[in-house]
Amino acid sequence: MRATTAALLAGAVVVGACDDAGNNLPTAGSAAASSSTVVRGEYLVRSVAGCGECHTPRDASGALDQSQWLGGVANRFDLAPDDDTIGAISAPNLTPAGLSTWSDADVERAMLDGISKDGSPLFPVMPYYAYHNMTAADAQAIVAYLRALPSVAGTTPPRQPLPVALDAPAPPVPESAIPQTTLPYGSPGYAAAQQGRYLAGEVGFCLDCHTPWRLGQAQPLDLTRVFGGGRAFSSHDWVVSPPAPPVVWSYDVTPDPTGIAGWTADDVAKVLAEGKTPGGTQLCRPMPAGPVGGLGGLSAEDAHDIGVYLTTIPPVPGGVVPTCPAGAAE
Repeated sequence: MRATTAALLAGAVVVGACDDAGNNLPTAGSAAASSSTVVRGEYLVRSVAGCGECHTPRDASGALDQSQWLGGVANRFDLAPDDDTIGAISAPNLTPAGLSTWSDADVERAMLDGISKDGSPLFPVMPYYAYHNMTAADAQAIVAYLRALPSVAGTTPPRQPLPVALDAPAPPVPESAIPQTTLPYGSPGYAAAQQGRYLAGEVGFCLDCHTPWRLGQAQPLDLTRVFGGGRAFSSHDWVVSPPAPPVVWSYDVTPDPTGIAGWTADDVAKVLAEGKTPGGTQLCRPMPAGPVGGLGGLSAEDAHDIGVYLTTIPPVPGGVVPTCPAGAAE
């Protein structure tokens, strides 16, 4: 069963807290002591940053297994599916049991800078380069929420040798690379667009999924095509229920004719809430929209703000992507 916020707060981080094995947990500091901080962290983890999509196992129906929420997934990604000896990357356990030896600074450094507790770089399937621009308060709220979670027992296997070199973490996405709204300062909708920009481009994963990805490049995102779609997702890693095309391509979410030209902010908000296009077409996984997706849990205001932002940024021509499920548009 999903732990309620009230239950989390009842056991929220305190000095001397222990995991299921009796190990002392690092304390999360004053930010974690605030119930509003933990509530904010839960909202970010579940509905904005999409952490559960990678770090939670799925049940037989393809839904996230709430009894194992953020408990880690062994070999979550496979960069070399035809070779069992290289390329498998696990999503680690983010509950107190998995983070029992990590300080708050360790967790934030991994989440924002892509550096593990031992100093090694994280492979950029974890979009730390996109999360880097979130506010310090939101990063602290996420840590506070993780500390307040019930522990899920278990560890995941270490990363296998990689088919591509990884000498350093991917650099952060420059704040200047995230498109600005074309609405004039102070005009109706401008403040909403700015909030949408933060949610979609600085604390959320929209930017990461809807920007082309370049395996083996120091900066994995093609920053000339931010939000332009065209990132390929292997059904081996992401598509959780048939029918599943071998590759799912992310959609251009800029107001280009090949993207969301003609959509309104309300259309975008409805898509996020329902998981269907304005024409009624079901979106492909891994887009986590609709009642069973994390984005379906966005507040109406935040979903609308994302819509205001995406419908008012400069268009990025993306090319025609076939409709899901026959050809795989996200």
